[in-house]
Amino acid sequence: MERFVPSIWPDTSLLTSANFKRARYEARNAVFWMARGAHSYLEVENNNKHIELEWQKDSKTLRTKIFCENLQVGLSLPKLEMFFCEDGKKVKHSFWFDERTPAYVEAWYLVELLHRDKDQSRFSSDLPFDSKEFFLGDTEEHDAPAVALELRALNDCIVKAADICTEVNRNLVTNGDVVSNDNPIVCRPENFTFSFEASSSARSGENIVIGLSAGDDLRPAPFFFVSSNQNKKRETIHALDFNPENLLFLKTVVEKNMDDASISNRLLEKARFLLSKC
Repeated sequence: MERFVPSIWPDTSLLTSANFKRARYEARNAVFWMARGAHSYLEVENNNKHIELEWQKDSKTLRTKIFCENLQVGLSLPKLEMFFCEDGKKVKHSFWFDERTPAYVEAWYLVELLHRDKDQSRFSSDLPFDSKEFFLGDTEEHDAPAVALELRALNDCIVKAADICTEVNRNLVTNGDVVSNDNPIVCRPENFTFSFEASSSARSGENIVIGLSAGDDLRPAPFFFVSSNQNKKRETIHALDFNPENLLFLKTVVEKNMDDASISNRLLEKARFLLSKC
């Protein structure tokens, strides 16, 4: 029997507001800071896989890959709480993105690394990609509490989408459409998507990516997407270049009163069509 979460989607009017855009900006910059920690200490991987942030189903948080032997950086989205983890466990001295400048975030990182006797000189605010949404400096402050309602709505979208994507992945694996069950849901900082990637069971071995985008300049509200060959995309292709035929907007989901099974089936239909072309 297929299992789906019973929760409902947030009010879609929240997802197109100016405050939601600011919430997405605040959350994305928190994600950038997580990625900076990983990028500073991990070996660079193709397609920036070393900075992918893994979704933790039980705690509903994000975490970096392990670096410096036993460290990770975690993030709870509703209140934008960033924290260190040691040996997989959250530790004290969290950082909240409220009334603090980006320079303060870097200072927090350096202090936490110092307390753990790690090489601070390796930490850098550089990332292996550019974004017009980078928020750096020591003049403007973060203000997550001002968009607390919208951050909660964003988090609820991600939690619900993660469960749906897990079910889609399970279905694809069970039916032999893709070759592996080890397809974790990750956040990709470059485009602020939450998705899993799977390889076709066909001889071509092409990949498909299925997930939720938190929204972008072209489409401000979150939407589901199915994409093929994302790992082979040319660098000249813009981050906003999703195929419109393979998108499912939350506005459509709400207007058509689609339940989770219907969403899953729609994504499976699009995924299998792309896999048939591999």
